[in-house]
Amino acid sequence: MFAIADHNPTRHIRFPYVNWAIIALCTVLFVIQVPWPDYAFTPASLHPVGGLKPPGGGPEVMGQMVSYMFLHATWLHLIGNMVTLWVFGDNIEDAMGHWRYPLFFILCGMAGAGAEAWLSADPTVPVIGASGAIAGVMGAYLLLHPRAKVLVLVAFRVPVLAPAGLFVGLSVALDVIAALSEIPGEVRVAFWAHVGGFAAGAVLIVLMRWRDVPLLQPPQPHPEAGFFGAGRWLPDFGKERPGGSALWFWVKATVFFIVVAVLVETVLGGAV
Repeated sequence: MFAIADHNPTRHIRFPYVNWAIIALCTVLFVIQVPWPDYAFTPASLHPVGGLKPPGGGPEVMGQMVSYMFLHATWLHLIGNMVTLWVFGDNIEDAMGHWRYPLFFILCGMAGAGAEAWLSADPTVPVIGASGAIAGVMGAYLLLHPRAKVLVLVAFRVPVLAPAGLFVGLSVALDVIAALSEIPGEVRVAFWAHVGGFAAGAVLIVLMRWRDVPLLQPPQPHPEAGFFGAGRWLPDFGKERPGGSALWFWVKATVFFIVVAVLVETVLGGAV
């Protein structure tokens, strides 16, 4: 499953520029090919039974617990994380403001690193990627907007409209199952980082959201911009009309799906 859009407006901010800045930073660091082994987090360095410690000691370990989340191994790794952050991150930035959101993101990523260090079946494998922090964003989204509509690609091909609670809940359940099924020597994905980040996000959103932002909100109409925000540039595009909203949704969903599929195919084809 792969989320590519949601139908959930922002109410407190005009533009989620911090979320876009994180996406831009991760993309730039990947494009310029930062030597990620120097900045990856190795769970063994924090593992309770001990492990190889970096020469910088505790400060270097803490730095790696932050730096690892902005690095990615492949185009597919980067695109998957950044699209998910684009879908869910703007509403979390909206719920707590521009200044708290980056702190929230980093804390979720660090919590993910801590969970991976404590529970990983193979703590000697270095970890990179924003998945733990993004899982925290999804955990916060689940508590704020469980009934918001999310457009999901099933098997990367079939677009399905689903409640956010179903998509996020199923994603977390699969992460837990995969984490519990880890076999030492065969670990390829930091599933415990996902679980730890998700738990941190669910807790932190209760503490860090604006006071007027309630939990478990009902679905919100999005008349000012339509499902994909096109109404900001095309007058009346995607506005809710009797008998026409469902048709417009599927037209926009199909167009967006085709564009994403073409871009992914182009990027992956070029990478190969």
